[in-house]
Amino acid sequence: MRLLLAYENSLSRDFAARHLAGADADVRITTAASLAQSIELANQLPMLDAVALDLEMPDLEGLAGLRRFRQKCRHPAPITLTGAQSGPITASALIAAGGAGFLPYHMSPDALLGALRVLAAGERYLPADMVVRRGVPAGDIILTLREHDVLSGLRSGLSNKEIADNLSLSEVTVKHHIKSLRGKLGARNRVHAVCRANELDIR
Repeated sequence: MRLLLAYENSLSRDFAARHLAGADADVRITTAASLAQSIELANQLPMLDAVALDLEMPDLEGLAGLRRFRQKCRHPAPITLTGAQSGPITASALIAAGGAGFLPYHMSPDALLGALRVLAAGERYLPADMVVRRGVPAGDIILTLREHDVLSGLRSGLSNKEIADNLSLSEVTVKHHIKSLRGKLGARNRVHAVCRANELDIR
């Protein structure tokens, strides 16, 4: 998996690159310190599976920079923003600008790698606080195709292993999707996630 990580802060950039590369020998990482450099490097790479752009980069300018990267990069790789918090950026605005996810700084290296794998597979990764807020209608809760598949398995009372076997996924990946489902639905556990999905008429 080939990743491009663009962080203004060199410590954050080096930490993320070192830990992601150390977690999986199959991961290849290119780093950049600005939006301009990330566009230049991206266009030099023969392939690219996912891109992470730090909101703190001065030339990013929020969603405008994301749109600029999408327009100028020759790769159709999914783009995610990273930051301490998403702030005023909503899930719908992020997606409309061409983004596929948001990765908070506080994620562990394993969680970060898992999220980037979800993105590289062509799915969205959105933290719960971007899609589930008090008073937000169910129509604003966005589940990935895989999350819908996993939710279907939960509704059928299947174990993680059974869901993994049915979907040709690892149990670790299924657990990751269940955790994401719980966050988006505001659920305490897997049973509550099914109840919440039924309450919100999410199929």
